[in-house]
Amino acid sequence: MPARSTHSISLRDPTVWIVIALVVGLVCKFFWPLLTFHLPLGYDTGMYRYLFLRHAEGFPPFWITDLEPWARAHPLGLFMFTSVFLRLGVPVDWLIGWVWNLFAVVLLCTYAWVSGKRYTPSIGVWTLAAALLSIATFDGFSAMYWKTFASLFWMILAFRSIEKRSLWAIPFGILTVITHNQTGLLFGLVLVSYAVLPFIPWVQPSHRMQFKGVDLRHITALILGGLLIFGIGLLAYLPVWKDAVTSLLPALLGQTEAASGSFPPALHYVEREAVILLFAAIGFVLSVRRERWSLWQLSVIWSFLFVTLHLLFYRRFFLQLEFFLLPFAGIGFHAVWCRWKDLGVRLAIVGVLVVQLVVMQRTIVTAKPTLDAETFDGIIQGEDFIPANALILALENDSPVVLRGWFPHQPVGGPGLFDSTWTQDQWGAFLVGSHEERVALLQQIKQQVYIFTSPFFRKYYAEYAVAFLKDPCFEQVADTMYYRVTCTP
Repeated sequence: MPARSTHSISLRDPTVWIVIALVVGLVCKFFWPLLTFHLPLGYDTGMYRYLFLRHAEGFPPFWITDLEPWARAHPLGLFMFTSVFLRLGVPVDWLIGWVWNLFAVVLLCTYAWVSGKRYTPSIGVWTLAAALLSIATFDGFSAMYWKTFASLFWMILAFRSIEKRSLWAIPFGILTVITHNQTGLLFGLVLVSYAVLPFIPWVQPSHRMQFKGVDLRHITALILGGLLIFGIGLLAYLPVWKDAVTSLLPALLGQTEAASGSFPPALHYVEREAVILLFAAIGFVLSVRRERWSLWQLSVIWSFLFVTLHLLFYRRFFLQLEFFLLPFAGIGFHAVWCRWKDLGVRLAIVGVLVVQLVVMQRTIVTAKPTLDAETFDGIIQGEDFIPANALILALENDSPVVLRGWFPHQPVGGPGLFDSTWTQDQWGAFLVGSHEERVALLQQIKQQVYIFTSPFFRKYYAEYAVAFLKDPCFEQVADTMYYRVTCTP
């Protein structure tokens, strides 16, 4: 690997224009959905809108408000910031709109900058190129994994601070831990490994070379700082301890089957990102020649173990795995480019990168929001007439999450979601059963009920949907997708 070097910035330097082109590419990549759809891509959009609004109601002082159990399971780090923004007058729709699009660009540009500082400016540029080609990071963005991206942002700044022996490592580490459960767990495992490995004789025959820059004072400071980070982290988790931590312990300890997490399987990315993964593997091997057991290498190793051993949220951990592979992909790109200077070889490398770019571009243009514009507009119509104490029932599993975000103070339910207490069999009876069965179920609800009937529900249930909507218990609200229930007590 090349030694570190410094460059002065000049517009005459072609590298500057390459960086500008790559940043523009990232902006196009992450802002394309904003310009194409009037609803963000992610299934979690409504969930985050609800959490942003409800947490802001508890500020100042910041504390957990009266939330549903699923909402209390979310750690509080992200909402400490968003609550301040909302109280200052920032519209909540900015946070699920252009701010979210911009944050993805800022995260990856910051990561490339950190990589350039740690290695060389050239590797920083190649890391930026790898970020542009990445599909997993776009999938994480399109799913609106706000907490994951925010925690990764704090994590790379914490790593940079640890290596620079800066006290900023403590606040950045605390924010990493209290922002996202899985990324905080990864940070903890990496930090413990980084502190412990130098004391294991059989791990490293050449201690000075392998743990370059690590001495006893550094390790002591690391341990004390780590204890402070996780001590404050535990305090921050107290309000959500039962829902956010204890519910995950059985799977984490191997007592129950580990949840996979909502993300495509690893093979999906092996097929679509072979170029990035290949160069990342090359770069990782080359990095081992220079140093071993760095924070960045350990992040890759631990993420890889979660993915391959099917540990807790192993599908979701592929996002962290690829994220921490990006600088190694940059190292691999840089090494291969510098090693073979023949024009034909370099044209072949460019051709391979263009193919990866096309695959990534196809992923972007085929991505669509969970709900279509017609359904979303139909949901918004209810803001004009649904009272605050009414229960809104959706009849499929996509619209309840959006309803939850745009009706943060009304109870919302769907088949197996949120405020619905019916079992699967009861939902089946309600949707395709007799009038008498529906009346019996609705008599259990002691408040006004509105039913949202999406186009997907009508299409999926076909003639059953037609029969359902003809039930005398339902009365359509003007020319909307909502029906008022008339046979509740």
